[in-house]
Amino acid sequence: MDVIRLKGNIKNIYSRKEIALYGLALQYAAMAIRYFRELQPHTPNTPGVFWHNRTGTAAARMFTDAEITRSFISWYMSHGVQYGTYLELANDRRHEAIRPIIRRYISRFMRDVKRVYRDN
Repeated sequence: MDVIRLKGNIKNIYSRKEIALYGLALQYAAMAIRYFRELQPHTPNTPGVFWHNRTGTAAARMFTDAEITRSFISWYMSHGVQYGTYLELANDRRHEAIRPIIRRYISRFMRDVKRVYRDN
């Protein structure tokens, strides 16, 4: 096998794994937001697991996504309201939602990442 074909094959393998990881990140982002919405309804004046919804806006505007950059592939969860930081950090993190959900999925995500690299 010549060097050019070998380099092409390696690049192809790397690209397939990169795409697989991005798909995996998208899948986990979707799982995280689905789980959040099960626990925290966005109906006004309803209790949720994480906080009591006064308007429902904070719960409705929570979102997840995945990204692929030159340096990394990741998924994340974020608030779509300015006071999201307050919800996460105030009162000794009593109403935090993001960290518990990330903790719920991170070990499974990392296990699946390892599978992508283990499988050919």
